[in-house]
Amino acid sequence: MNKIPLFPVKKLTDKQDKRKTELLSNPVSQISIKDNGDLTQLVDNFANTSFQARNLGKASQLYYKQIRKGNTIIWSLAGSIFSAGLRQIVIDSLNSKLVDVLVCTGALFEQDMLEALGHHHYICKPEQNDGELHELYIDRVYDHLLDELALQQVDMTFKEIAKEMPVKHYSSREFMRYCGNWLSKTENIKNSVMQTAYENNVPIFIPAINDSSIGIGIAMQQNENKNTMSIDSIKDLREIALMKDKAGDTGIVVIGGGVPKNYSQDAVVMAQMLGYHVNKHKFGIQISTADVRDGGLSGSTLKEAISWGKNDKKMKEVMVWGEATVYFPLMMNYVYCKMKNEKRKTRELTKYFESN
Repeated sequence: MNKIPLFPVKKLTDKQDKRKTELLSNPVSQISIKDNGDLTQLVDNFANTSFQARNLGKASQLYYKQIRKGNTIIWSLAGSIFSAGLRQIVIDSLNSKLVDVLVCTGALFEQDMLEALGHHHYICKPEQNDGELHELYIDRVYDHLLDELALQQVDMTFKEIAKEMPVKHYSSREFMRYCGNWLSKTENIKNSVMQTAYENNVPIFIPAINDSSIGIGIAMQQNENKNTMSIDSIKDLREIALMKDKAGDTGIVVIGGGVPKNYSQDAVVMAQMLGYHVNKHKFGIQISTADVRDGGLSGSTLKEAISWGKNDKKMKEVMVWGEATVYFPLMMNYVYCKMKNEKRKTRELTKYFESN
């Protein structure tokens, strides 16, 4: 069995230790789509109201309609949504065959690994003394906290994984699959997105993998041994193009924006430029608080990407302008409950990379 690196130790005074224990005492709850009853009637009713309730209802109905058509479902996830309580929803959705591909930020998987190692994120008020938190080795994400020493253990865990891997260039997908396999052979691991995706043959792409604990862990390993594994970001591009070729008709579900959103949409152009004959994305759902007016990618509409050749001219799309911790659980509860008695299989796209 694999061994988790030891938890780092830093000396605190008795007063500091007591204060740290007080601050890290109320864990953020992880929402499960399986344990909150059937909200489908409520969400269907939303579709006949106005403003964002209507958009949420329409988005949920669109997701259900398109998944029943057999389309490949690509999720683009950004923001601190795992630490904020949406991690279990992703695990439940993977196990329920509601998603086929994940394109994410690296930060989500430092959050995933932290919870997998048995740690938590903790509720706080935003009005914290950040100088005090720094002295106590506590990090803050708006209204929740995490133990910096736990995060350092995450860094060291990714370093240990990198150390064990044969020396070659890996895509982020290959690295994440290796992580899922590693966790499946490690004692005392709590359930994780990485392991669940591995067990369901769902590929995880992290196009900006360096910007996270994963990148730090790999860099630490390379600092100790120059002859070690490395990440090939261009291999990532080639693989997501191959994924789009094998996936057939696709739709994207975007939470937040940033690099994962661009990468998910750009898979079409990448595939075409590499010689594949692929269809543009057929449907799209985006949940975002960003604004279209500053020209930023996170707030840009899915229709805008039609001009780039990424999304189909007749794309079915719904933009939900709101906060994902509210809207995403409602949408996924709707899809989960509607699909409960249907036998859908994920596309298991990992098999194409391994055969290739």
